[in-house]
Amino acid sequence: MRGRLSSHSRSLGVSLAAALLLAAARPAEASPGQPPSALPPAPAPAFAPDAVKAAFLINFIRFTDWPTPPSRDSPYVVGISGNRALEDELFRLADRQLVRGHRLRVVRIRSARDLETLHLAFFDTGAPHSLEAFGPREALPLLARRPVLTVSDSPGFLPLGGMIQLFREESALRFAIAPEAARAAGLVISSRLLALASIYREEPPAP
Repeated sequence: MRGRLSSHSRSLGVSLAAALLLAAARPAEASPGQPPSALPPAPAPAFAPDAVKAAFLINFIRFTDWPTPPSRDSPYVVGISGNRALEDELFRLADRQLVRGHRLRVVRIRSARDLETLHLAFFDTGAPHSLEAFGPREALPLLARRPVLTVSDSPGFLPLGGMIQLFREESALRFAIAPEAARAAGLVISSRLLALASIYREEPPAP
């Protein structure tokens, strides 16, 4: 599968990463069930990379709508493949807050069975503390057109059919989104999030 990234993406630098982290650390939502109207301004303290990733994942949930959201007493379920430190950060955040009025449950992806109840799946194939993992090449075909937001920081994730890819550029953490892949799965990503992303679009095969 071939594709291209938009060349006019906005920078997602350290200051915005800090804003996302601080937003994710709030103990409760002002309006349960609704995403925030804007990302808050914040200073740019130094955060551990996995803490910033965890904050991004929570905010991806805040700015995505699922065709069937969790019921009133059910959590958003986040699966992590390949990064124990990121699991720990998400557990820490989950203990302190609700996400759109719901609890957050974190599970480890080790087999196809672990994909069944997920709202978001994150795949990390290069983390320093990586585990034996069920990776994107195995998981993405099983998740095709299912309403699971797929995220990774692995190069080449979007051409495999993934939806959001984190990457570093000039020491800033940024992300690219494949909106067609999300729409095919019935997910609606907020225009606020799309405005901050590089946009990946598939290219038609050459004649």
